[in-house]
Amino acid sequence: PRTVTAREGETVTLNCHQDNTASTDITMLWYIQPHQGGLTLIGYNRFSTEYEDKFKSGYNITKTPDKMYSTLEIANMNPTQRGWYYCAAREGHSVRERQISRT
Repeated sequence: PRTVTAREGETVTLNCHQDNTASTDITMLWYIQPHQGGLTLIGYNRFSTEYEDKFKSGYNITKTPDKMYSTLEIANMNPTQRGWYYCAAREGHSVRERQISRT
């Protein structure tokens, strides 16, 4: 479903599917975009799951062995977790973006 409604304290499970069957090296990434803010990486799964510091507790990302499906489980939902959640698939190594400031 496009919209998921949850009560405070509930666990929410979001599913994602990618259809690149040609590659065996798929990274599945999950992002959140709060109602007032930009896109933020929650974590990703290539061979193992890695989380950004803010999302190490209460979030669980899994990927099926065939690398076609990924699931994001959000435990104990609260109002600060409202927003749009996005899943992305990338072939090969995951890329960590860094902000570069000009001096």
